[in-house]
Amino acid sequence: MQLEEPTTDQHAPESARNAIAEAIARRALSAAPEDEDERRFVLERDTRQEFRRLIDPGIARGSSPATLEATLKMLSTIADNLLREPDNEKYQRFKPTNSLIKKNLVEVKGAIEYAVALGFRAEVIHFQPYYSFMATPANLNRLRIGAAVLHESLDRIIQKAEQEKLNRVDPKAVQKEIAQKVKMAYEDDRKEKKRRDEMEKQARSTRVTGGTRPISTSKRPPIADYRPGPPGRTIGEKTPEPTEGDEANEAPEQEQEDGDEDEDDEYDEAVMSRMPLKGGYVLGRREDEKETEANQAT
Repeated sequence: MQLEEPTTDQHAPESARNAIAEAIARRALSAAPEDEDERRFVLERDTRQEFRRLIDPGIARGSSPATLEATLKMLSTIADNLLREPDNEKYQRFKPTNSLIKKNLVEVKGAIEYAVALGFRAEVIHFQPYYSFMATPANLNRLRIGAAVLHESLDRIIQKAEQEKLNRVDPKAVQKEIAQKVKMAYEDDRKEKKRRDEMEKQARSTRVTGGTRPISTSKRPPIADYRPGPPGRTIGEKTPEPTEGDEANEAPEQEQEDGDEDEDDEYDEAVMSRMPLKGGYVLGRREDEKETEANQAT
């Protein structure tokens, strides 16, 4: 005998899924967990799922991302104000004729249904339509759950928008980045070409000079001055001023030079006396010699 394996119907009716959820809730209660928040989380699961379906696909279907975000922010503001001050009449009702309420709630499909799920009911006061909150324990509990689901959805939408913004490519930014890269590449090529030209120039200079070291243009020693003047003097050099010691040393030299000049005069005089001229005269003879010769002639 062949046993058939039990199969699960993926398309079970809604009543069967609700029965399973109730069984899970009863099991959670029977277990009596010590953590109160965990037990509350299990009991509020269906309510959270209901609010999530009111947002998606309820409000999100047919609404742009900007409209969806604005609507959820408006519903979140209403719920947070009422949770913070539940006894404040200002926050217990809102007028559908208000411009912001009309734009973000009334004209957005599914938004008013979410407000009703939070605990607001339509009524007329002094011929003015209002949506008023019915402050009962059940509605306050639903208000708290609905506000938490709104915060959860808003956080997810904001994170998605930021991620899309990071992934979005700006064509202008791409073109600017490409132009900057081309400019940097051009600058690098120009510097590289200049460096190669300098190396080729130095190589040509080395070949022309036969591999010798190029003539240095460093400072050269001063050129000696061969013009008449004090010995050891070079061009551009100033004659030093004589000091007292120098004058004392120059005095004996001056006397020696005067003596040399007297000797030269005596030598010239002796030489000139022996130089004969025409007519028997001798250049440089003295007067006494001339008188002696005249007396001998007579």
